Amino acid sequence: MKLSLNNIRYFSIIALGVAIAYAINKVEGAISPLFMSMVLGLILTNTIGWSAEGKEAATFAAKRCLRIGVVLLGFQIAIDKFIAVGARGLLAVIVIVISVFLGVRAVARKFGLSDSLATLLGGGFAICGATAIAAISSTRKVEERDVSYAVAIVALCGTLSVFVIPPLASLFNLDHATAGAWIGAAVHDVGQVIATASLMGPAALDSAVIVKLTRVVMLVPLVLTLSYRSGEKKSLRSSMPTFVLGFVLCAIIVNALNLPTSVINSGKELSKIFLSLGLFGMGLGVKWNQIRALGSRPLLVGLGAWVVCATFALGVIRAVGL
Repeated sequence: MKLSLNNIRYFSIIALGVAIAYAINKVEGAISPLFMSMVLGLILTNTIGWSAEGKEAATFAAKRCLRIGVVLLGFQIAIDKFIAVGARGLLAVIVIVISVFLGVRAVARKFGLSDSLATLLGGGFAICGATAIAAISSTRKVEERDVSYAVAIVALCGTLSVFVIPPLASLFNLDHATAGAWIGAAVHDVGQVIATASLMGPAALDSAVIVKLTRVVMLVPLVLTLSYRSGEKKSLRSSMPTFVLGFVLCAIIVNALNLPTSVINSGKELSKIFLSLGLFGMGLGVKWNQIRALGSRPLLVGLGAWVVCATFALGVIRAVGL
C-alpha cells in the first residue's frame, strides 16, 4: 500500500490531529493520546466530513502506521521489570490477565456482543487498554466501529479509576505498596496508572509501574496466540503476520542489548505516535450511526466488567500477599 503524493495533505491533517491529541495529553495526563486521536478522527469525519480523495491516507494510517506502532511496542517490553515483580507478583499478574481476558470475553459474548468486540474488550481490560486493542485489531479482521467502541469504553473505565481507586484504597486501609500493586493490576492505560498511583505517593507509584509493565509483557503471548488462531493455516510460522514477528523480534533485541534509556524512551514514544495515527485513521472510517447501532449494551458490559475486574484484581493481590 502506497501513499500517493496527492494524499500527502490529507495525511498531514491526520498528523495534525494526532499532534492536538498529544497537546491535550500534556494538559491532562490521564487522557490517553491514543484514545484522543481516535475521538478526534470520529469528530472530524462526522462533522466536517472526510473526502473520498483522502481515503487512501486514512487507510494508510489505519493499516501501515498501526502495524509499525505494533512492531515498536517491543520497546515497552521490559524483561527486567518482569523479573523484578517476583514469583508471587508474576503469579498474580498471570492469573489476573488470563482470568480477565477470558472472563470479559465470555461475558461479552453471553450478552450478545460480537466476537471481535468481545475480544477487543477482553484484551483492553486485561492488559493495557487502547494499546492492546490497537495491537489485537491489527492481527484480526475486526470492524472499525468495534475498535472505536472498545477504546472508548476502556478509556472511560480507566479514567474513572483515577478518581475511584485511591479513595477506596484509603477506605480499605491498604498500604501504599499494596495499593500501587492493585492500581497496576486493575487500571488499563499506562498514563492512567501513573496518574492514579501518583495520588497515593512514591511507594504506590513504584509498585504500580512494576506490576503494570509486567502486564504489558503479557501482550506478547496474547498477540501471538490470537495471530495463530486467526490464521487459516495450521502452521504457526505461516499464520503469523510479519509485523507480529517484528514486534517479538523488537522486544528480543531491546532486551538483549544494553540500549541507552534515551533510545528506549524514543522507541516507546514512536510506538505511541504510530498507534495514534492508526487509531485516528480508524476513527475516520466510523460514522455515529454505526456506534449508535451497537446500543448501550457494550457500555453496560464494560462498566460491569470494570467493577468486577477491579474487585477480582484486588482479591488476587491480597491473596498472594503483595
